[in-house]
Order: sequence, then structure tokens, then C-alpha cells
Amino acid sequence: MRAAALSFAGSDFITRQGFKEHVYKTVPPGGDDELLLVFPQHLALLLAFRCKELGQPLSLAEAFAAFMKLPHSWHREYLNMQHEIARSLSAYLVPGSLWLQDGGIYSSSCLISPGGEMLGYQRQIFLSRQERELGLSRGEEAEVFETGIGRLGIIIGTDAWYPEVGRVLALKGAEVVCHCGALSAGENRWLQLAGMWQQVQQNQFFCVESQLAAEIAGQKFAAESLLHAPCEMTAGFEGILARGGLGGEPVSAELDKEKRLQVVNSYPLLKLLNPMAYEDMSGGECK
Repeated sequence: MRAAALSFAGSDFITRQGFKEHVYKTVPPGGDDELLLVFPQHLALLLAFRCKELGQPLSLAEAFAAFMKLPHSWHREYLNMQHEIARSLSAYLVPGSLWLQDGGIYSSSCLISPGGEMLGYQRQIFLSRQERELGLSRGEEAEVFETGIGRLGIIIGTDAWYPEVGRVLALKGAEVVCHCGALSAGENRWLQLAGMWQQVQQNQFFCVESQLAAEIAGQKFAAESLLHAPCEMTAGFEGILARGGLGGEPVSAELDKEKRLQVVNSYPLLKLLNPMAYEDMSGGECK
């Protein structure tokens, strides 16, 4: 299975058509339904901002407020476009995050099949102070989706730094976790490694981490996109299969499921745990 993360660094689209053309130009089709493609956090906001649909916000908070006033038709059209991309690339697609209203406002993402079918949604569970100030609500469950390429989970934004989320996904059988991130530009290397790299080493799944590299309403986001694996199956025990994206290139690698299983079988750390301790977040029984 091939996995790829896209950061949108260097992109200059200002229309939906330009957005699609950027994706098609950057990512080759999967073929045989074996491609997993992950987009970054705040991607819907970036599109609305670039398309001048938010007015002239002077901060991320102002952009958020304008985004939440967009009509429901905007969100339908956005998701329809993502379904089209999944079908065109014959890829499983995690199309970044957007804010959805359903009794509260949730930072959410989803998983779309190569045939364009919606397989399910994931809400962000833990919130940063900035997200709480924006009035977001918390999700309650960490979902795992059964697919033709294995069991997939999704981690959004701040959840990367809460080990409970990755542990619940692992106990529910996740083989690959997709992370939609947006780290502020600057010295963020060690903060980033404290997130999904640590989750992978503690739980022995793969992770496709897509980090946004763009500016929205004066706030700059920039961090490498990374493809993680257990240290035992990577060169120099680094725990990273591929890295990059700040030049606009996709970050991709083959995920060798058999090799990962060899690592798990040689040291089955999840069997040393007490699954009952995680049931409140699991939404069901952990394995």
C-alpha cells in the first residue's frame, strides 16, 4: 500500500477548480485502490480564504467566525469535490478538517473510499485553549474504519498530543492512523515529534501525518509532513519512513504491513495493557 501526505506548500489556487488542478498535478493516481491520501488540518478554511469567501479577516478567529456563516451548500459542495478527487485518484482520502455544526461546532474529518463513498466521520476529541475560545465542542469517540487496505483511524490537530487517543485506536485494531495537522511556523520540530511520532512508537501502527504549509489571515503554518512507522522497521531506528512537503512535493512511502506485523509479533506491547482503562473513549469494547 502506498500512502501520501500533501501540505499545499507553494500552492496558489484561488478557485475550487484551481484546488483540484493542484491536487491532480501533485499526486499521481493510486491504481488498484491501494493509495491512501491525507490532507492537512484547516484545509477547508484555506480554500474559503483563498477564494475570498470570508471577506477580509485579520486573524484566524475572524476567519473562523466568517467560515461558520457560510451556507450549508458551501460545505456540501466542498465535500462533493473531495469525493470527486477520491474517485479520480482511485484513493482512500482523508480530506483534512473542517468545522461542522451538529448541536455544537466540531473540528471534524472523514474517510472517503476510492469509489467516492463516505465511510465515516471523526471529531476532534481534545481542544487547545485557542479552540476552546473559539467555542468548539469536543468529540467523544475515537473511530476505526474497516477498509480494503486495513483498519484506519484519524487524529485531528491537538489530539496528537494526547496519548489516550492513539492508544484507544490501537486497542480497537487500527493499523494506520491519519493525522491532519497545522503547526504554527517557527521552531516546532520537537513539539511535532512529541505528537504522532510518540503515538506511533507507543502503539506500533503506521501514521500518515499531513501538516499544512500555508498562511491564513496572517497566521503562518509550516511543519514537515511525516510518514511514521515503528522504529524497528526504519533506517537507523529513526521511526520515520519519509519526510518533507515544505517544497510542495507530496511525501509518500510504501507501508509494508507484513514488516509491521513482524515488529508487533516480536514485542506485542498492547497485550501488556489493561484495555478496560480506555473504554470511556472507545465507544465500544477495546480488543
